[in-house]
Amino acid sequence: MNHDRVWDFSPLALLFVSIVGLALVPVLVTQPRLDSFQFEGQRYLVGALFCAVCVCGVVAVFYPAKCRRVFQHTPNPTDNAISCSIYLRIEGHHPSCQNFLGNRIAFVGRVFCAACSGLLVGAAIALVGAVAYFFGGLNAGWGDIWLVALGEICMLLGLAQIKVAGFVKVMVNALFVVGSFVTLAAVDAMGKSLLLDLYVLGLIVFLLWFRIFLSELNNRRICCGCKLSFH
Repeated sequence: MNHDRVWDFSPLALLFVSIVGLALVPVLVTQPRLDSFQFEGQRYLVGALFCAVCVCGVVAVFYPAKCRRVFQHTPNPTDNAISCSIYLRIEGHHPSCQNFLGNRIAFVGRVFCAACSGLLVGAAIALVGAVAYFFGGLNAGWGDIWLVALGEICMLLGLAQIKVAGFVKVMVNALFVVGSFVTLAAVDAMGKSLLLDLYVLGLIVFLLWFRIFLSELNNRRICCGCKLSFH
């Protein structure tokens, strides 16, 4: 089996599922029958679930043990290649290698992971917005289909974060999380449906997983193609 073809196909298939899933949101939010699936206090439930997702993301940023293990796996077991990242320091969740320079940023004399920094900033903004909307009752002006579209565009930009570097990577990752909140809040305000809210929450979790999948895939490809790797 050609493993490269498998790896090349999987992201395209998942991207297709992501786009279809996002495209269905504006269609579903206009369906009048969905608003019958609601109960008192559902906004608090949806808000709590979204905040839990954000908190889990923040915890993952500060405890990136999995990130370290990714770089210590053998990138190509068929030829027993050993990644040079085992012998390098880990700076900002990435090996101190010039090939990963775009994945790191320097701020106040310290090195940080650009993607995780963006997710952290975005999660902080989204948490404030979620508390204000779902628990504080600040819901005026959220019921707009254009806000749904804006949020989804920001989420798609987050998926493209492997194509950018440095502080631009920080920005698009922050937009990914903020866009997730904007989409969920706009859908909740328009649809007032628990089923629709849960669908959007599930879509957010799926896209977050897909974003991580793309990042890990790109990191492995960098290591596999690195001229510093040796037998």
